[in-house]
Amino acid sequence: MSASSSSTHSAARCVHFGSCGGCALQDRAYEEQVALKADKVRALLSPLDVRVDAAHPSPEEWFYRNKMEFSFGDVYPPRPDAPWLKLGLKPKGRWYEILDLSECFLLSPETPALLSAVRDWAKKEGLPPYNSHKKQGLLRHLVVREAKNGSDRMVVLVTTPCELPPSFAGAVRAAYPATTVLHGGNAKASDTAVSDSLKVLSGEGFITERLRFAGREVCFRISPHSFFQTNTRAAQRLYGRIRDWVGALGAGRVLDLYCGGGGIGLSVADACREVVGAELNASAIEDAKANAARNGVGAKYFAGAVEVLLPSLLAMDPDVVIVDPPRAGLHPKALEALMSLGAPNVIYVSCNPEALARDLKVLLEDYRARACEVFDLFPHTEHVETAVRLSRY
Repeated sequence: MSASSSSTHSAARCVHFGSCGGCALQDRAYEEQVALKADKVRALLSPLDVRVDAAHPSPEEWFYRNKMEFSFGDVYPPRPDAPWLKLGLKPKGRWYEILDLSECFLLSPETPALLSAVRDWAKKEGLPPYNSHKKQGLLRHLVVREAKNGSDRMVVLVTTPCELPPSFAGAVRAAYPATTVLHGGNAKASDTAVSDSLKVLSGEGFITERLRFAGREVCFRISPHSFFQTNTRAAQRLYGRIRDWVGALGAGRVLDLYCGGGGIGLSVADACREVVGAELNASAIEDAKANAARNGVGAKYFAGAVEVLLPSLLAMDPDVVIVDPPRAGLHPKALEALMSLGAPNVIYVSCNPEALARDLKVLLEDYRARACEVFDLFPHTEHVETAVRLSRY
């Protein structure tokens, strides 16, 4: 995202700005960040005659994230006066290194104390970080999830398969108000925070998050691997707008594609007669079913590739199809099915404006854009969410 000639820069709040790859826009006033993102979407969609009607800032500029994944790394070359290990994020442009974080303003004010406590615990127990080049070591990732509309907090330590010293949960809770602590084992060579096995060390092994709309609250059970939008309160604003659109259309059946744990579909369930969801990830579908039952919603969910399931799902004659695809956008076969068996209304939610513009160029052959709004779910980064409501000619 390029800066305009009138852009102004100020001192960034975080000492790691410029080194950390997380907050590329932190040295700009927040209002300017939102304007830059809206301008980017506008530049991509205006050639398609799609107008951006509104740009919504995040309700919170700081401490808005409900999940972060921190990585462990070696201190090399080792020195007697050096720390035992590094724990933090990847430096900008150097994905093979770890930036040892002393502060961060994205998750919660207690985060630095947690990172410091885990470093001290690892040194005391003599547990080395995992080196992905040598395929040696134990400690790989520290995953933290927080309920922003509640008090639940989760900490997951991901290691190579091992027996963890029993002191970990206590060390965490002494520095951070975790309601559940887990140990995950990852034997894969890939550098991901996904665990092959999970052991609950304290608490229930999950947290509960809530989305609140006018007169209604939707509860979500979030496990270590559950998908949930990273900015709870901004997602609440985004889903609320989608709910408004569905309600105004008087929808009967709503098809929720790439539904994850059911966030969007369950948020609009009171504005339609029936929700049907589809998602490739089978564990996410299980989350969606559990969340539907938890909220008393009789939704139907199907696990499988959306592009494979879509012709059968469209045969159910949905009034509205909501798509929230991954960054790559709609699969070509899914786009083809939408065009040939299209529902009267489509709501496209996108985290990638370029992919959105590419897919809209096809959809606009048969559909007209009725509304387009931008939502900032990621303050201080270049990422932005866009929602477009389309109706068939």
